[in-house]
Amino acid sequence: MTELGWTLPDQRELATAAALALPRFVGSTALFHAAVAERMGVTPTELHCLHLLHGSVSDSPSELARLLGMSTGAFTRLLDRMERHRLAERAPDPADRRRLVVRPLPDRMAELAELYAPMARFVGERLARFDRRQLMALLEFLTDGTAAAERSTGDLPDVTQAISS
Repeated sequence: MTELGWTLPDQRELATAAALALPRFVGSTALFHAAVAERMGVTPTELHCLHLLHGSVSDSPSELARLLGMSTGAFTRLLDRMERHRLAERAPDPADRRRLVVRPLPDRMAELAELYAPMARFVGERLARFDRRQLMALLEFLTDGTAAAERSTGDLPDVTQAISS
């Protein structure tokens, strides 16, 4: 019992509640990202690419294609659209001028930051409440969850095989 007269849920109840809350959180986040993409006049995949570029995950066209689950040809078409929408540009790699890199364009990144500002504030405020152990646990969960989602995506059956069988 706490001073307030109620008991804290046990470990299993908390884990179950978290597991049940996760799909709703992911769904709400996906809807938010879709709404941001719509406001910017871009596709969700273009928005995802902008996030990868903004987060300095990669600037390599082939690596971005892999991270987006696209062929290099499909990514080239996506990048063509992103250049037309003034979201990103191809530029020579300063370290190797034979290679191209992808860079986000600052004016659209400012627009993106403005749309994300309320969520960024919320996340920052919530994370500021966590102690070091909680932050380490959250980071571990997110890192391991990302790896598990990537593995699970790769393990899904090929859609073209499922359709033709």
